[in-house]
Amino acid sequence: MKKFDDLMSVSNEIENITAAEAKEKLNDPNVQFIDVRDKESFSKGSIGNAIHMDRGFLEFYLAEGSPLENDMFKNNPDKEYVVFCGVGGQGTLATKTMKDMGVKNVKNISGGMSEWEKINK
Repeated sequence: MKKFDDLMSVSNEIENITAAEAKEKLNDPNVQFIDVRDKESFSKGSIGNAIHMDRGFLEFYLAEGSPLENDMFKNNPDKEYVVFCGVGGQGTLATKTMKDMGVKNVKNISGGMSEWEKINK
């Protein structure tokens, strides 16, 4: 079995930004925030214009020809995507998945919503 630290080492292969850096992008029309937490957490509040993309279906949203394919990525190849979750783990893995599937400009908020809430009290 893979160890947790090995799993999370993909953090070194993606671009991570702080919650403060993410906040600076909040009103940029070329930035789309993506919340990969569960639907219940998303419904209780999210960040700015974030859209919900369940982590468990991410590959299906991204794969060309998938019945769940989200055209947003194909139609906006130059858009910047900022991914986040609750505390950073799912966001890290989702960002790596998106990068591996061809999304060029994707970043993860280190610490996820937990860090976002700390700077927005």
